[in-house]
Amino acid sequence: MPRKIKLSRAIGKTGDVASQLGTLHFNDFHSSDGWRPNINAYRYDNRFEIWVDLAGIEKSEISVDVLPNRVRISGERKPPIPTKDASSQCRQVLSMEIESGRFAREIELPGEVDREEVTAKQENGLLWIVLPLVATK
Repeated sequence: MPRKIKLSRAIGKTGDVASQLGTLHFNDFHSSDGWRPNINAYRYDNRFEIWVDLAGIEKSEISVDVLPNRVRISGERKPPIPTKDASSQCRQVLSMEIESGRFAREIELPGEVDREEVTAKQENGLLWIVLPLVATK
């Protein structure tokens, strides 16, 4: 008779695990090719501005390549790791929506950029890129 009790417990625990798996939220899994950060891109009279959502990414992990009519932003975000302390451990993943790994965005620009005057800064999780247009003569 003890075998039936152990089997019943195992079946019950399996059902609990299956139920917990069913409540997880994984949004937009992407291929191993990487993910695409969100951007806002604007054209002004004398420049383009691109704002890239790169929260949690070290500046050293970001590459900005500017060509005359396009810009490519690429790099890598390390996966966020839950804090560890001796008094507790993570029992259940409730949601995993922060993308990590390699990323890239390439934006075609409707005008030629003065590559020598491009500036970029990282602030509050955003990368701000200012791409002055080539002056017309």
